[in-house]
Amino acid sequence: MKLGSEWFSVVIGTFALSMVSWMNSILFKLQVLFDVGKVIYFLALVLFVIIFSGWISRIMTNWREDMENLNRISFTAFLGVILFVAGSFFITYVEINYEIAYALLVLYFLGYSIVFLVNVHLGYKLFTKGVTQNEISYALLVPALALSANVFLSAPLLSLSSHFISTYFVKIVYFIMLFSVGISFFQLIFIGSIALLSHVIYKESSAIIMIPVGAASVLAINVLAFPSYNYLHLFYFPSEFALTLAIMLWGFEIWNSLVALITAVKRIKDKDKPSLISWAYVFPLAISAFSDFMLYQETSLPVFEAVAVAFSLAIVLLYAYSLRNTIFVLKFVLKNKV
Repeated sequence: MKLGSEWFSVVIGTFALSMVSWMNSILFKLQVLFDVGKVIYFLALVLFVIIFSGWISRIMTNWREDMENLNRISFTAFLGVILFVAGSFFITYVEINYEIAYALLVLYFLGYSIVFLVNVHLGYKLFTKGVTQNEISYALLVPALALSANVFLSAPLLSLSSHFISTYFVKIVYFIMLFSVGISFFQLIFIGSIALLSHVIYKESSAIIMIPVGAASVLAINVLAFPSYNYLHLFYFPSEFALTLAIMLWGFEIWNSLVALITAVKRIKDKDKPSLISWAYVFPLAISAFSDFMLYQETSLPVFEAVAVAFSLAIVLLYAYSLRNTIFVLKFVLKNKV
């Protein structure tokens, strides 16, 4: 079966569910949630193998078509995010050693190369292709989000540096983190503004308005991580400034999350036609919940814990809704194939 790059969102959403389970295992000190998260993680890996095979099957025959479609180009960046998140939670759920640490470093550079090339190709197409209105949406922010999502693997790798990875590679990874945030920030502003205007005028799918939440949250996660690497004496990022900036980004995250969740409830209530677009709610909200979790660890303020738990519940419900939609879509695809 041939599958487009939009199917990677199913894998990303399943990894998000694993993240939520692991995060709440720490908040509530429940080993069972850690074990559930571990099981979900391996299920996500199986899903990835299946969907990646379907994507390769499509790419072999529809390469040119997909590389001209801005949304398909954007969703291809999810491939890099999958590698980042899979590597990150491998460190969490599986024992690590010297060889595995360097294998994950290779995985990191591979994932980043994919995301960066997709980002450059998308930029090239935006400037040279005859773009239609239905191609301008928040989906164009996925490569920008994916670029800064390298923090999900880079941060755990940097924390292992004293045990397994040389300082030389640690400095390269840290430089990439800073470099990526600069690109993502300005793409979020410029491409996001165009996408917002298009959505307001033409009222495209409401699910994708959750994507800026993920973009702002992943920037906050990066900012909160930067002070941890001041010991490298490569760059300096004050911890108080990082926390202040992260909370400012959190304000936008909360506003956009509330708007997106209200529209999600309306969409479900109106019983819109099932589609994969509903997965656009899941992963961005999971990134938001994780940034809330990090802010709670930094400040111990109950508001961040409460929001993280509330978003976790919303993610579980949205995952169930998206999974239901995916089953309907899959049945339709298989029926037409027959």
